[in-house]
Amino acid sequence: MAEYFPIKVVTPTGVVFDGRARQVTATGPRGEFGVLSDHINFITSLMPGLLKVEKDDGAVETWVISGGLTEVKDGTMTVLASGAQTPASIDRAQAEVEEREANRKMATISFYDAGYSAAEEALLLARARVQAAGAPSAR
Repeated sequence: MAEYFPIKVVTPTGVVFDGRARQVTATGPRGEFGVLSDHINFITSLMPGLLKVEKDDGAVETWVISGGLTEVKDGTMTVLASGAQTPASIDRAQAEVEEREANRKMATISFYDAGYSAAEEALLLARARVQAAGAPSAR
């Protein structure tokens, strides 16, 4: 069993990461999942949230992704993210404001409203940004 596996994280603006990982965690429609070397082949959509890559040197790189797709095939993982933001680029105060606004919106919108999915994704993204910025979540 291999200890590391190749991973590439790609956004519409280019390659964000291309290296080897010990473990990757991300969030799919059914919750958080992890990938280790020799993982079974699979493909899934990604929900807005944190993407954590534990690199072969033990360091962990984290991005806030706004959704996308990921595939594990023949021991290689490819992440096609709609967008990826580093925690260092997040304004903590602004992220907290966005989370409060997203919470307010979700509290007033009906599940049957056409904008429900977009509001839910905005809330997930706002929560991930707050978490990545190291601020306590205002759930």
